[in-house]
Amino acid sequence: MKTEIAYEPFPFDFDPAYKAEGYDGVAWRVYAFESEPDEDTEWTGYTVPTGRLLAHMVGDDREFSFDPAELTVLDEDDYCPSCGQIGCGWH
Repeated sequence: MKTEIAYEPFPFDFDPAYKAEGYDGVAWRVYAFESEPDEDTEWTGYTVPTGRLLAHMVGDDREFSFDPAELTVLDEDDYCPSCGQIGCGWH
């Protein structure tokens, strides 16, 4: 099932886990498009897309921002869905 996104500045698949450049060994879940306020946001409520994606490590909730080119889709068998470690022997 494809995740429905209300605001989609470019096509992106939010369903799989990803590997991120510079963060070897851990899987990531992308959950939103990054946006930032502009000079009218206070009045309109609208924000401007940055072209980046917001993600968190599997098993964590801290927010990180990535360029889509920094992310590579992981096969479900390549990482542990509990701890997020790529190559975890438990899974």
